[in-house]
Amino acid sequence: MLTLRGSAAGGGTLSPAPRAAPAAYQQPAVPTASPLPESLLMAGTLFNFILCFVHTNLVPVGLLPVVGSEMLILGLALLVPFTLRGRQPGRMDYLLILLLVNWLMLSLFRQGANLKLFRDVAIIPVFVMLGFASCGGALHRRLFWLHMVILAFGIWEAISLTSFVKVFSVADFFASSRGVANDDWWIDNGLFLNSVRPEARFLIPSLPLHRVSSVFLEPVSMGNYVIISTIWLAGFWQQIPRPMRITGAVATVLLLIGSDSRMATVTCLAILLALPLRRRIPWFAPALTAPLVIAGMFLAVSLFGLKTGLDDFGGRIAYSVSVFRTFGFEDYAGTSLARMLDVQDAGFGYLIMSQSLIMVLILWASLFLRRTVTVENRFIHFAIATYLALNLTVSWSLFSIKTAALLWFLLGRANRDEQVALQEAGREPAEEPAPAAPPRPRSAYHATGGLIIKST
Repeated sequence: MLTLRGSAAGGGTLSPAPRAAPAAYQQPAVPTASPLPESLLMAGTLFNFILCFVHTNLVPVGLLPVVGSEMLILGLALLVPFTLRGRQPGRMDYLLILLLVNWLMLSLFRQGANLKLFRDVAIIPVFVMLGFASCGGALHRRLFWLHMVILAFGIWEAISLTSFVKVFSVADFFASSRGVANDDWWIDNGLFLNSVRPEARFLIPSLPLHRVSSVFLEPVSMGNYVIISTIWLAGFWQQIPRPMRITGAVATVLLLIGSDSRMATVTCLAILLALPLRRRIPWFAPALTAPLVIAGMFLAVSLFGLKTGLDDFGGRIAYSVSVFRTFGFEDYAGTSLARMLDVQDAGFGYLIMSQSLIMVLILWASLFLRRTVTVENRFIHFAIATYLALNLTVSWSLFSIKTAALLWFLLGRANRDEQVALQEAGREPAEEPAPAAPPRPRSAYHATGGLIIKST
């Protein structure tokens, strides 16, 4: 659009109007700075550990307090973004509603309602929205101190297991709150069964140490946390206070060694190898990770002759492929849970059976088929998608709120940081500002010497 710039002497010139910021750069509602989002994140990560302490030292804790605590945290996490004016309008709102409708419809076909199946995926949009409501630099300082707390309890467990179990009786807590018999799941020292490998350790075999769990109470979630902390450090490195960066990285390495997680080792290496190439990662790359990993699973089984029945990475990959090959229409449609026990170690199979293949495709596209703009946000999306795709090959442990809360919170915060960056870029002038307009003339007739100019 052209506007008239005139002078009191009767002269007039035509010049372009200052350009408005693009719609994508318009200023979003600014959330109220509050510690509530981070507090709920800490609660989601630590409440099982706190309940384990209560059970061991104060009163017995059954299933109801565990489920009630998790539902309370999820409910507050859903409400807080609205109270702080930090809600992210758009796909996460719709995704949560769609997941609920999908669960209700599938429950009708299954003739039974398993609330856990909805809770597994509801965590995703709820904590993405909560992370989007987080603002300010306090988040990374709080995450650093959470990291240090996890390291401190991990060191305690490693060097004095007897005293640790006296305060946190992991076996008794899970037996009481999950109804699992100790004889089937626990070893003599009172820890989770997979705290000790039947063979030598994967990392530093000569190290006389069990697989450390720290505040997560079992080593699989500990390994998942190591991956998520790697994503946090690599993706938000410039935002983390400088004195905390190296300390946080060293702590992550120590936790990785303590957890002795093969999956965490492979995934962290994949994420770190992608870090130098982060500027070359295309925006659609995160959406391709799962299809490429699934194709790689089938290719590995065909080329290397991987067999099921072995409790190693190759055996579990082969098992996941065998699950896909034996799935029927009702399994892909999610209308039957008759084979749910068969997908305990096949994450992709579990996700498809519990949500349906169509819903899984919608969920994946909603999270990762989006045009990220900043390098940091694009890398964080890629790293999270890589973690999900690799983890789902052998497990569905990533749905635990102990680690899922932090993972999806970071994705939401990355989206918030990108929107703030675009907002600031949109406010920068694209050209030299026009000179200030002179005092308004008495009429357009006087300003143009008798000629009225109107142009668009």
